[in-house]
Amino acid sequence: MDAPIRQAVDSADTNAPRPPAAVSALPGDAGFWTFIAADAILFALLFFQFSLDRSHHAQVFDAGRGELVITLGAVNTLVLVTSSWLMARGVRSASLGDIDSTLRWITGTVGLGGVFAVLKITEYVLEIRFGHAPSTSTFFMYYFMITGIHLVHLLAGVIALSAISLRLRSAPNYGRNRVFLECGASYWHLVDLLWMFIFPLLYLAR
Repeated sequence: MDAPIRQAVDSADTNAPRPPAAVSALPGDAGFWTFIAADAILFALLFFQFSLDRSHHAQVFDAGRGELVITLGAVNTLVLVTSSWLMARGVRSASLGDIDSTLRWITGTVGLGGVFAVLKITEYVLEIRFGHAPSTSTFFMYYFMITGIHLVHLLAGVIALSAISLRLRSAPNYGRNRVFLECGASYWHLVDLLWMFIFPLLYLAR
């Protein structure tokens, strides 16, 4: 009698539902978020030092801010916010299995990234023509340094998203590309978020 009972118990244990595997609360790869956090801290330190120097040289910083082309900065803000929305739509479409739509959303995101870069370089050219360079004043040193580092981040994001798009075209499967797509989207949202701090700090703050 013991043997049948033991078999029934073993069978029940085997067929019992197992608890679901733990799922990371963060999109993409958890290790990638260490890089994002470190990058955000770097910019936070730059913002803190900028604010500290501005408190000691208010007139110099106000004069420099008055020389910036605020319209271009505002347009670039709209461009980046829109690009982040497109990227979020792309991730959503991928999760629903619509890879064709995902590719279109990513293409739009990359295109707007290119628009941002062109406008920012145009702004640099205008500032240089106006006689402003990193050596002009402390304000313009920070302006070219902070926006330059951000521009490099944006261009890196454009390259990364382009590579992810090529990967999706060659292997249109969300499961195989989920981590790459979510990491790329998270990075792009970081680029957008950083600009949300940079624009008011450089162009608007008094």
